[in-house]
Amino acid sequence: MIRTSEFILNFVLNATWQITLVAFATLILARALRQVPVRYLHALWAASLGLCLALPLWSLIDYRDSTIKSAGQPTARIFRIPAVIGLAIEQPAQGAGTNHPVPALAADRSNWRATLSDPRLFLGLAALYLCFVLYRTARLAFCWRRLKALRKSIYRIQPTEVMTVVAAHCQAALKLKTVPVVMSAHTQTPITLGAVKPVVILPESCYGKLEFGSQDDTLYSVLGHEMAHIARHDFAWNIFYELLLLLIGFHPLTKYMKRQIDRTRELACDELVTEKLLERKVHARSLVRVASALVVPSGQPLTLGIFDADILEERIMRLTINSRRLGRATGKLLAVATLSVLCLSGLAIGTFSFELRAAHLPAAGTPARETTARLGAATITQEPAADKATREESQRALASSNARERAQAACEAGRRGLTDAIPQLVNMLGDDSPTEPLRCWTEGKWNPALDTFKHPSPGEQAAIALASMGLPAVEVLTNALGSNNATVRRNAAWAIGELTNMKGGERGHAVPPLIALLGDSDGWVRMAAARALGELHDDRAGDRLTDLLLDNEPGVRQTSAWALGEMKEKQAVQTLCLILVTDSRSEVRLAAAEALGEIRSQKAISSLNQALNDSEPRVRAKVKWAIAEIEDSDG
Repeated sequence: MIRTSEFILNFVLNATWQITLVAFATLILARALRQVPVRYLHALWAASLGLCLALPLWSLIDYRDSTIKSAGQPTARIFRIPAVIGLAIEQPAQGAGTNHPVPALAADRSNWRATLSDPRLFLGLAALYLCFVLYRTARLAFCWRRLKALRKSIYRIQPTEVMTVVAAHCQAALKLKTVPVVMSAHTQTPITLGAVKPVVILPESCYGKLEFGSQDDTLYSVLGHEMAHIARHDFAWNIFYELLLLLIGFHPLTKYMKRQIDRTRELACDELVTEKLLERKVHARSLVRVASALVVPSGQPLTLGIFDADILEERIMRLTINSRRLGRATGKLLAVATLSVLCLSGLAIGTFSFELRAAHLPAAGTPARETTARLGAATITQEPAADKATREESQRALASSNARERAQAACEAGRRGLTDAIPQLVNMLGDDSPTEPLRCWTEGKWNPALDTFKHPSPGEQAAIALASMGLPAVEVLTNALGSNNATVRRNAAWAIGELTNMKGGERGHAVPPLIALLGDSDGWVRMAAARALGELHDDRAGDRLTDLLLDNEPGVRQTSAWALGEMKEKQAVQTLCLILVTDSRSEVRLAAAEALGEIRSQKAISSLNQALNDSEPRVRAKVKWAIAEIEDSDG
């Protein structure tokens, strides 16, 4: 439930600010379309409403579970907020980790993450949003039932000769197939109903008053306007907009945008009538005549009536006042330009997103306390020292004969902060028994940048558990780097890079043994050491990591390139350029391009330009990004 609530609230949070920006951008762009055919303005508002849903959905696509971060995606830098608020806000930081031992294409989105200390708040807010969606859905279903009832109330009439001629003329002018003209006592204005088999419904109450059978101008206005809706497929689009509003209708500006869509739709239909059927002033007089004959000019839900949007006065003014209009070609060019600007604005808005996370909620009856991290570090939820019974239970679970049970026990030890279990966890570092992926750190204020390095195992869970304990585990992990067991060395090196709540320099004594492991005979150990050094950002490792760019193992070369990029190691630019244009593995070239973009050295421009012809599209895309990063900096 917590994960579902997070998913919902991330959508609502991003929709709230993204819709605001889209609405204001559209309002500005709409001013540029005042002198073009109004159908282009209608398309602009319709596109903006679609963008209002697409952008927060894009944020959800980019949204990752705590255990599944995209490779190369920056982790977050936390900004301190007073504890009474119960909120920690994080911004993407340069030089953070990835979720694979070998980095791939970095995420291009900037995520700001906030962690709420009380997960129950997530459940409450998500429940409110779901209630709103259910209300909108029930309202739409009620309108749909009324629509079906209206459809059942229609009956055919015997049209006069004039009505037959006018209807045929309207259909021919608007390039429509035969559209039935029917009657109903359940509507008070002429309306259009249906998307697949549309009909024009005339109100029984005013049929005699308007003398539909004899007045050509009135018939042309009424039938022409309604058939213009059919020609433009407005009924289907209106249903589509209502479905969009089920999810984003909570935002006040979406209602304003929908009103603009309704308004421009009616003006566009008038525009179509005056282009194909009637003169502007004749159509205006007919509208006034129809309006004066109606007692209550209101439409039916989900239908399209001649007086929808309640803008009769504006419609009459536009029809009677001759305002200067741009030519068709100029208007179309301007409309395409504004729509392009709107889409580009949407892309710009979509490159930023906020992410809400819920802190881990202890089980009922479990004593827990939160330890607040110092400035610039994450916080984790820990329990007090376990009593004797708890320690014995943990020890038994860690010594289980079942690999999955051992992994689960290591996960629980880390989540509970059981420092008494550190010796057993260190002994487990060499346990490389394959297990199913374990979703351990899906909740809480801390989660590792990687959830698995080589493959899920009890040893990897032990490494992450030790990393979650921070300072108490530094010494034992550093000592484990000298183990004779390659699996222990690999997991210990990885865990040192993942350690949480560490001040600058507290892991400094681990740097020399990590550098020594860069020459280890096991490729996975070299990769783990390179990754940890990239996390530590220690300049002492620069030369050795640069040498590792020429390693025989592609994964080692890739991880070393990532680490040098995190360290902003300018001395490595020449070698990175070399592997960018010569390495046979696309993932290595991709990592090199990303590293050069992070380092931002002008010396790399020549090689990057050469790499624009790379055979791999992802590499070419990353190269373009790197060039842009360098050109935007002082190099």
